[in-house]
Amino acid sequence: MKKPILKSYIFTLLGITLCFAACKKDATKSKPNVGKPLVLDAIEQQKVVTDNAFSFKLFDNMAASNNTDSNLFISPLSVSFAMGMTSNGANGATLSAIRNAMDFNNFTQAQLNAYYNNLVTNLPELDPNTTLKIANSIWYRQGFDVLPAFLSTNSTNYKAEVQALDFTSPSAVSTINDWVSNQTNGKISSIIATIPPLEVMYLINALYFKSTWKEKFDPAQTTSKPFYLADGSQVQTKFMQADNDINGYVDNNVTVMEMPYSNSRYSMVIVEPAQGKTVDDIRAGLDSVQWETWMSKLSPSRENIAVPKFTFSYGAKLNDALTDLGMGLAFSDTADFSLISTQDPLHITDVEQKAFIAVDESGTEAAAVTSVGVGVTVVAAPSQAYIINRPFIFAIREMSSGLILFTGIMNNPTLANTN
Repeated sequence: MKKPILKSYIFTLLGITLCFAACKKDATKSKPNVGKPLVLDAIEQQKVVTDNAFSFKLFDNMAASNNTDSNLFISPLSVSFAMGMTSNGANGATLSAIRNAMDFNNFTQAQLNAYYNNLVTNLPELDPNTTLKIANSIWYRQGFDVLPAFLSTNSTNYKAEVQALDFTSPSAVSTINDWVSNQTNGKISSIIATIPPLEVMYLINALYFKSTWKEKFDPAQTTSKPFYLADGSQVQTKFMQADNDINGYVDNNVTVMEMPYSNSRYSMVIVEPAQGKTVDDIRAGLDSVQWETWMSKLSPSRENIAVPKFTFSYGAKLNDALTDLGMGLAFSDTADFSLISTQDPLHITDVEQKAFIAVDESGTEAAAVTSVGVGVTVVAAPSQAYIINRPFIFAIREMSSGLILFTGIMNNPTLANTN
């Protein structure tokens, strides 16, 4: 009688163990990897507000000069990363101009650096199903004397790759562009075409984003519909359609729709002007305060939505826009970047950005690269007044060899000596 009881006990125990193991396995399976939250202190949260303020200032400036039949796509954050690095080399009035234009005021350089270090470290970790790459680099002319503190600050806080490069080598351009292409998964293949003779440094930020919608669209439901242009004409384009959970807000001026990606750590927000209004009407009053007002009024609902698919690239030089925002001194001959190097006076030559975006049924892929070029300032010699009004020596020479053919002294040009 003991053996059957023992046998029954063993099977029961084994069953409980297997059940427990299976339940534990299922529990592990059912618990999704939600990533980690972005933790910001009070100062960093305030910096987000000012970053957004800069975003809308830059956007407004770029949009004002953009044709209504052209698309626009920029990454203000990429500009902020690149200019954050650059600001660590600025001094005096030049630093003040950069800080004012970039909305860096009210923050110390140490606070700025810590904030961008937080972003470059933790933003990519928020969502395991979203790829976000943030990369920074500094390339400087081989032999150019860069202050170690400048490079150390940026490599530590911005995780910037630092490399001296022979700018005269035919491979220098491709070396920098290969880095850009690699960091953007090939979506942006280049940021510089040539390296001018007086260029000594490039500070580059690259952003790459790829994520799937929290609720994907069924490609079978994608159909052609009219899209109405600003001039009243229309074009046929592919629209994605679905009954999806969104966050929305509608008033007499706009329709605002937020579509979350993956685990709702990132989203796309669309703001469409109401009938009778234009994008320019909305842009005219768009700032960080208006944006936050819309965001605070978003409410969840399940709606039938239709969104056009689109893919395009955009590129622009940002010198004029940043000058308009108050940073002109940094581009001038009187710029002070003495915290980069004391070898030569420096100024920003160009700020370039290229961007790419693709939106389809599965999600969004986007990339942006910002390059800040720094060059040697050529200090012009003071102008001279060549008024020859005293006795002088003169000579006649052959220019290529320097051979003097004649020489003399002129003491009095009114005398006509005959001896």
